[in-house]
Amino acid sequence: MQSMLIRRYCEERGFVFNHHVAENITPDSYLVLERLVTEASQYHALAMCSIGMLPRESTVRESMLNRCVTDGLSVHFIFEQIVVSGSKDIGHVNELLSLIELLDDPKAQIQSLLDLVN
Repeated sequence: MQSMLIRRYCEERGFVFNHHVAENITPDSYLVLERLVTEASQYHALAMCSIGMLPRESTVRESMLNRCVTDGLSVHFIFEQIVVSGSKDIGHVNELLSLIELLDDPKAQIQSLLDLVN
């Protein structure tokens, strides 16, 4: 499903979809993502389904995103509709992830907010 979503996202934006890679299932292991960032110079963009797929450790996450930006690689997060192409964008991603971590049960919190609005 992720591959299909990313492929469609790329096609809609005129990007060439090279290949889909999957991360290892080991918790807090980002070997595949690290390799992609290291090889970033051969790409123009990196697309992921969600910012939730990024490393939880902020220093590791910021280091990866900064390397992408420095190498001219934009990072696209499809679910959140966020594109990281500069340090300001990295700050927005960190803020959003900080807010998500504050929620004990994000689905219940979001539903409560929606109930208040409706």
